[in-house]
Amino acid sequence: MTNRLRVLVVEDEWLIAEDIAACLRTSGHQVIGPAPSVAAALGLIGENHVDVALLDVQLHGETSLAIAEELKTRHIPFACLTGFGPRDVSSAFANSRFVRKPADQAAILSALAELVPTS
Repeated sequence: MTNRLRVLVVEDEWLIAEDIAACLRTSGHQVIGPAPSVAAALGLIGENHVDVALLDVQLHGETSLAIAEELKTRHIPFACLTGFGPRDVSSAFANSRFVRKPADQAAILSALAELVPTS
C-alpha cells in the first residue's frame, strides 16, 4: 500500500494503542488519536479528515458501537481490532472486518489494504 492514509485508532489500552500507532507511522500513515473512549473518538472524527479507522470493541466498560455508527454515516471504512470475534459482539458489528489482537504489522496493513484498496 503506497497511499498515505489518515487512520483513526480507537484503543483504551495505552501500550496497545502506541504499538498500533507506531506500526502505522512506520508504514507511512498518519495516525489520528489514539482515542481511548467513545467521546474522544467522536471528537476526533468531527475535527479531522479520517480515511479509515481501527476500533477496539470494548472501551473501559462501553462499546465502540456509537463510533462505528458515526463512521458508517460518514462512509468511512473501519475494522474491529479486538480480542473478540464476530460471534462475540453486537449484531451491528457482524459484517465488520475483524483483526484479532494481538495483531502484528502484516495483519494491520492487510486489513487497511482490504478496507481502502489502492487504485
